[in-house]
Amino acid sequence: MSTEMIPDKINPRLPGGFNLPPFGVHQILALIIVCISLWAVGTLWLGMQAASQWVGSWQDDIHIHVYIDGEKSDITKSLEQELASIAQVSSVRRISQEEAARWMQEWLTGGGLEQHELVKRLPVTFELSLTDEKSEFLFADIRDTARRFGAQINEDEVNLAQVHDLLSQVSYLAWFASLILAIAMALIISNTLRMTLLARADEIHLMRLLGAKEWFVRTPFILEGMLLGAGAGVLAWLLLWPVVLGVGGWMATMQVDLNAWVLLLPLLFGGGIVGTLGAVIATARVVSRETSV
Repeated sequence: MSTEMIPDKINPRLPGGFNLPPFGVHQILALIIVCISLWAVGTLWLGMQAASQWVGSWQDDIHIHVYIDGEKSDITKSLEQELASIAQVSSVRRISQEEAARWMQEWLTGGGLEQHELVKRLPVTFELSLTDEKSEFLFADIRDTARRFGAQINEDEVNLAQVHDLLSQVSYLAWFASLILAIAMALIISNTLRMTLLARADEIHLMRLLGAKEWFVRTPFILEGMLLGAGAGVLAWLLLWPVVLGVGGWMATMQVDLNAWVLLLPLLFGGGIVGTLGAVIATARVVSRETSV
């Protein structure tokens, strides 16, 4: 085909099938914005991963301690039996004042505390092993039982045991935030591809006049949206590594091992799906002058 036969403003490289549109400044800007959004999502889920590992490191073998004054030795046996009768308590171990004093002396090395003085001051302790710390009324039952005997439960341990429920609620918020960001990313890609469609309206019109089906004209733009999203996902994953390497040493002290590899496929396919959705929205109506649709 000679150049004289090509009408003005018509690109001979017509869109259709797998013939992708040219990659311009608008696509680059969309790629950067979507990459930053996906990086934020990845960082959010890295934080959730760290929190889950930190909670799991001590929740696998959690214990609750109940304290009663040593002067109430006549009712300690009854308290032990009542605590053991709670359904979700697997075992109750009595820690004598002497054992607790030895442990405190080892912990407070150089504190100058005499063991016999500690024995007089320390309460009798019961260590409860639990079968299901997620049971709704477990801690209320332990607390009520302890109060009936004038004992006290370690509330700090109860709060830590219930962190799992809080983590579940935070997880729902993380999913909600990820969904909102996904919608925003889809709209950004949709707007970018819509501008590309408008810029190539004459070429699309010519393709439709030549008999091209709507799906044939839409395919390259959908592929472009998918590649934009997937490419942004890979870049976002690569940008997570400085975060992982930067805080990895500090996290290791808390027995947390961040693993960015598990986020590669979610970011890659998530970005691809978001990009495809945005492209489908942008090309929902490919304008055809002869049919006015």
